[in-house]
Amino acid sequence: MSNSGLENSPPPPPQGQRATRFFVGVLWNWVGVALNIAIGFLISPFIARKLGSERYGIWVLVFSLVEYLWFFDLGFNAAVTQFVAKYRARQEPDQINRVINTGLLYFCAVGSVFALATLLVAWRGVAIFQISSQANRDAFQMLILITGLGWAFNFPLHFFSSCLDAFQRYDHLTRTWVAQLLIRSLGCALLLYLGFGLKALGAVVVLGQLVGNLLAFLAFRSVFREMRFSLVFVKFSLVKEMWTYGIHSFVANVSNMLLYQGPPVMIGHWRPAAFVGYYTFPFRMLQYSVDGISRVGFVTRSNVAEMQAKGDERAVYNLGLHLNRYCVSLFAPLAIFLLVYGTELIRRWMNQEFATQCGPLLPVMTVTTLFAVAGQYNSGSMLYGLSRHDRMAKGLLVEGVLGMIGIWLLLPHYGILGVAWIAGILAVLNRGLYVPWLVCRALQSSFLGYMRGIYLRPLLTGIPVFLLIHFIKAGGVSGQTWPQLILMGSLTALCFFLPAFFTCATREHRKLIVEWVLARLFPHKTATVA
Repeated sequence: MSNSGLENSPPPPPQGQRATRFFVGVLWNWVGVALNIAIGFLISPFIARKLGSERYGIWVLVFSLVEYLWFFDLGFNAAVTQFVAKYRARQEPDQINRVINTGLLYFCAVGSVFALATLLVAWRGVAIFQISSQANRDAFQMLILITGLGWAFNFPLHFFSSCLDAFQRYDHLTRTWVAQLLIRSLGCALLLYLGFGLKALGAVVVLGQLVGNLLAFLAFRSVFREMRFSLVFVKFSLVKEMWTYGIHSFVANVSNMLLYQGPPVMIGHWRPAAFVGYYTFPFRMLQYSVDGISRVGFVTRSNVAEMQAKGDERAVYNLGLHLNRYCVSLFAPLAIFLLVYGTELIRRWMNQEFATQCGPLLPVMTVTTLFAVAGQYNSGSMLYGLSRHDRMAKGLLVEGVLGMIGIWLLLPHYGILGVAWIAGILAVLNRGLYVPWLVCRALQSSFLGYMRGIYLRPLLTGIPVFLLIHFIKAGGVSGQTWPQLILMGSLTALCFFLPAFFTCATREHRKLIVEWVLARLFPHKTATVA
């Protein structure tokens, strides 16, 4: 196998640099996450208020429907990341080019199917939802066409983000993501401020996606200079090999569509469109908050694939245990704050209407997110990296199907609170317990030791903080004003993170963090010492 041109693409870093490389990769992801959280917390309420309850529900509902079109991915994006990471670790650029050219041909074909599916959804989708006015029904239909056809056009270009992920170039990934995020969020806010409606918002979202994907393509071309486009590299036998890996990712993707997009769609069918917004608003608030954890999962997958290629499975176990613990620790202060002041935050942030509808959902969503997402998202990414995600995919499918059945039974009688309960309980049973059990089984390690290592220290650190914040609220700091909410949020974070730096972080990682911070604060002194 030819290795020509490898001098332009450096091989993966040696073992001694892995911790630093991983840490830097995580930090790059969190740069984008911090911006995403800031934009989500500042602009999302503005969009919801400007659109109004029904049009905001339509906005959420359309994207839930369009997300179902990712069905046609068939797991190939995950397969691209896995295969490119593997061939990069083996320093086989010709094989990488085979993956790129074969994958691009596939995604171009799928983009056409994606467009046809969009036309079908726009034609027949409006009638099954409770939308009060003809003007909003027309806007709903047009928004599906704009976003769905935009998604179809962008589908092949999204491929290069998976390639950057495989090369662990999270600096480039973050820049492309930030560009897309700024165009989408600031563009939507500006258009609403100027008086435009849903159609214009859909167009600016598609534009942001296009810019982000083009930047990802240019970034990957600079990283992998040996990239060549030619039908000579297309290998249909590789499609079958990628399909064998991707089929389990496909099942997982379909399951995630049911889990994340199913509730809004079913709520929109059974209840007025405004209730889609009431359910989705606190859910998205939590998703913005754990987005940093899911971004860490992207780093985890490619690193685990590399570790497995080198036979270092003990390092995989330690990576999962420590990383999941740190993700729980990062999410814990927000969870404590939302459990105590969540309803008051939504009241000040939005209005009394949203506080009344969303407030009861927050405790259920917050606790289940802590255990099922914050504590175990990286366990799922590890199974992808180990190529042992087949049973996890089946578990997600079972969770999704049971969730749809449960929502169908509970929603007419218990409303959106019943939806939150059924979704949360199933998430904890599957992603919070079954997925880590699969990890431990794959690595032949102790399940109880793994779970204890993840949760015990953050919980012991967080319980006293929760009691303190609850006691302060009962003492008169009720959270009725922004200064009180900001003060209590800051106090919660301070009271948790100070002890957590010593109780939750290992000595090695504390040292790494301190050295990294000092290097940024005093670069000249650090260089002199080195």
